[in-house]
Amino acid sequence: MTAQGGVARRRRDREGTRRRVLDAVVATVLDVGYYKASSNEIARRAGVSWGSIDHLFGSREQLMLDVVNDLGEQLEQRIAEAEIGGETIEERMSSLFDVLATHYEQGKYLVQMQILLDLSANPKMSAHGRKEIRRNDDEEFDRVARPLIAEALGELSAERDLVVYAYQTMRGYLTSAAFARLIAGMPNNAVVRIIGDGQTDENVVRGLVVRGIVTTLREVGRERGYTVV
Repeated sequence: MTAQGGVARRRRDREGTRRRVLDAVVATVLDVGYYKASSNEIARRAGVSWGSIDHLFGSREQLMLDVVNDLGEQLEQRIAEAEIGGETIEERMSSLFDVLATHYEQGKYLVQMQILLDLSANPKMSAHGRKEIRRNDDEEFDRVARPLIAEALGELSAERDLVVYAYQTMRGYLTSAAFARLIAGMPNNAVVRIIGDGQTDENVVRGLVVRGIVTTLREVGRERGYTVV
């Protein structure tokens, strides 16, 4: 084997190990919870020693930041492959809601949020870590979500406050529902059934959320001189 071939193989091995470790963190948190996801358990699931993980990532903090960034990249890929369909703004916003739900309803998103919440509250977190968290939040909107929302809003996408409103309202609903299920240990739709009449379907509630957003977009858009179809 040539020296170049040896370098390429080591790079592949390194990337393979990195992938296993990132996946092991997510799997461990989903199985036992964030605060029980010990370094030893993560290493065991990844099939390596914690020393190898520490050498690869530098610290547990950086490992967790890399998990957050990796999950963000998965969202970006999912968004890049998504298509927003519909002739009317109601149809397009409903399509957008479905796309966002494919990310925010996953257990992986809750892992991402638990890591971010823990790191943000940690007084020992490095300045680099805090900068990474701010960058992650900014990029999720501007680089990932904004282009898709702009496609759904059409000419209204020129109004940044309306773009932010639509995104945060949808994300807020999906996030609150996801955390409610996590805290109560409930399956999908259970929260809606319990606080409703026992027959309400979650899709009905989603439809009402979309309708409320569209009503506001239409009203404000017309006030600002837009023709909203």
